[in-house]
Amino acid sequence: MYRSTKVICLFVLLIFAGCNIKPTVRHIADSIQMDKEWTEIHPTPPLVVSEQVQSISIEMPNLPDWEIRPESASFVMPGGAEITVEVELVADDGTHFTLNSVGLGPGLMFSHRPQDPNPKAPQLPLGMAFTTVRMRSDKPIQGGRVMWICITNY
Repeated sequence: MYRSTKVICLFVLLIFAGCNIKPTVRHIADSIQMDKEWTEIHPTPPLVVSEQVQSISIEMPNLPDWEIRPESASFVMPGGAEITVEVELVADDGTHFTLNSVGLGPGLMFSHRPQDPNPKAPQLPLGMAFTTVRMRSDKPIQGGRVMWICITNY
């Protein structure tokens, strides 16, 4: 009996400890057509850095069949073609921040690599506002929903 109570308490503690990790997720476009020219999204209101990690996610058809090639900052589409997608955030003061391809999550994921080696440091300055998201691809591609995701991982 005592052991099962300890297990239940540990389980409840783990559930509540994980409840603090709630990302801010904002839908900023229904779909996106990309090619070699920059395509811009102007979110209203602007995107604001509120957590430790900021990402842009672009939904793609057949996402489970995609691969990432971190060494070349590219993705491999389901048919085997390699594609490079570039994403930038433009702050309200005109400063540009390049986002790097970081993986496959709810879509192709892009995030800024922080200058500060401290893993708890925010990737971008807290409170900074972004008025433009710019995207382009070395091959024409149609993406689905575009999402802004802010999360603190600790």
